[in-house]
Amino acid sequence: MKKTILLILLICISCKKSTDPTAIVSPVKEKPIVATYQFQGIIIDIMNETQQMLIKHDEVPNFMMEMTMMFNIDSSINMHDYRAGDSLNFNFYISEQLEGPAKTWANELRIINHRELTNEEVYDDFFDQDGAIQIGEKLSDAIFLNLDNKEVKLSDWEGKFKFISFIFSRCPMPNFCPAVIMKNQYLINQFKNNGNVEFIIISFDYKYDQPKVLKKVYGGIFDNYNNIHFLSSYNHKEDITKITLEAGLGFSGIDDGDPRDIGHTLKSLLVSPDGILISSYGGDNWDPKQVEYDINKRLKIDKLD
Repeated sequence: MKKTILLILLICISCKKSTDPTAIVSPVKEKPIVATYQFQGIIIDIMNETQQMLIKHDEVPNFMMEMTMMFNIDSSINMHDYRAGDSLNFNFYISEQLEGPAKTWANELRIINHRELTNEEVYDDFFDQDGAIQIGEKLSDAIFLNLDNKEVKLSDWEGKFKFISFIFSRCPMPNFCPAVIMKNQYLINQFKNNGNVEFIIISFDYKYDQPKVLKKVYGGIFDNYNNIHFLSSYNHKEDITKITLEAGLGFSGIDDGDPRDIGHTLKSLLVSPDGILISSYGGDNWDPKQVEYDINKRLKIDKLD
């Protein structure tokens, strides 16, 4: 089944202010800038427990191409008033933060129609978590390429705590930056003087993200750090498939050629020095300060602080 999902959970708004004249920008400098865009789409799935909806939306001129994305839904919305197949008009809000990625949410959802979803619009298997390891279980070893195009193993960092995240560079929206990069950047700064913690960011795009691509896109951000490692899964499809399955991360569309066909969920892992999963952080709602606390707690227990 062809998947065309791009989760809004992965992205944050860049520091550059919007130049789109249709966006509504708050004139109050003391408050975060808020931009509002009008969307139209159809609900594909509803996640009541996380107050989110997967919505296939039309193109928003001068802002976003047609795609299927996960939207955070305002807490004032009763999720039980909606069902898969509802066609909606809604407003999409972006609130830039002084620190960290922008916050995004949908509100003023108005049902305009309803129809049954087609087979191609059903994504149940995409979110399958059956292969994910549980807290206390061991993460498998795997081989990837570092930015110097040399093979490395996850076990090369045995004996150290590892915070593992996943990315891909072919985001079809160049004005967005992955929230995972910003959150890792915060954590890397907190532990830059502790050699017992390593941050590993792996691209799941095994077709495009060669080491030279990752180096060009991300390398310069972390030139002054030695506790961050970008790894490429180029020509290592079996390894990235194994690790992402155990992480509980889903991705699809890599072989389709069009970056708009790439879909993925979001997951980061905290792994012990002996490779045991300590914690798992999904979506974009995890707080890097909570991860910092979790790492410090384990460092103290192991007397590595």
